[in-house]
Amino acid sequence: MKKFALMAVATISLAFMACGPSKLEIQEASSQSDIMLEVRQVLNDSISLFVGNTFYLNSKQVITDNMYPLLVSTRDPSELEKPTATDIINSDEEFLEYLRRKSPEMINIGLVIGETAYNEIGFEENDAIGKLTKIFKKMEGGSLVLFHEKGGELTDMKKLY
Repeated sequence: MKKFALMAVATISLAFMACGPSKLEIQEASSQSDIMLEVRQVLNDSISLFVGNTFYLNSKQVITDNMYPLLVSTRDPSELEKPTATDIINSDEEFLEYLRRKSPEMINIGLVIGETAYNEIGFEENDAIGKLTKIFKKMEGGSLVLFHEKGGELTDMKKLY
């Protein structure tokens, strides 16, 4: 009887594991994103960073009712520590316009909730996802895929629209 119960539990566990996307599927989905927006805690700084095709949104910005003004510094991936001019974004429309300047063909957005975002006092994942989904739904067409990051690796994904 115990063997039967163990076999049943093992079978159910394997079935649930098979339902989720594989690591390869997660990597493919992330590589298809025109822009990756990663919500994470940015220590000792109040700005968000844009590096390559990734926008690192400071988790402090999404815990307030209004995430604007949003201070953004675009950095060269080879010179991350080199300070650059800071852009000030004051509305959802300006935010989308800023992202379109960086990626004119922006259609597919990857939204990453970084593990450090939870260190920010007051951070609620569902609130952050709701705010950002509302912004990106203003774009015509496209897709928004949610990822979670842990230890520098994307661990799961879910297509939001």
